Amino acid sequence: GYTRLVVELADLPGHPAREIARRHKSSLEKQLADVLEVAGIADSAECARELWLLIEGAMVSILIHGDRDYIGRATRAGKLIVSSRQ
Repeated sequence: GYTRLVVELADLPGHPAREIARRHKSSLEKQLADVLEVAGIADSAECARELWLLIEGAMVSILIHGDRDYIGRATRAGKLIVSSRQ
């Protein structure tokens, strides 16, 4: 929902809802980085950013194409990213 909201408000960069969405997404990315750090993944913040791009990209692609296969593709790519840092 946050992603769709920001897309709808793309022409309103100062809109308060965009800041709420940004903080929420940043918080989720930070939580992912924390989990990766605890798991011993090198460069956990960088890895979390890369994984977050996959997550967001998969969600948007599913919305656009209506094809849940993007989840599987993102999962495979994410496993490669994480395994390269172990």
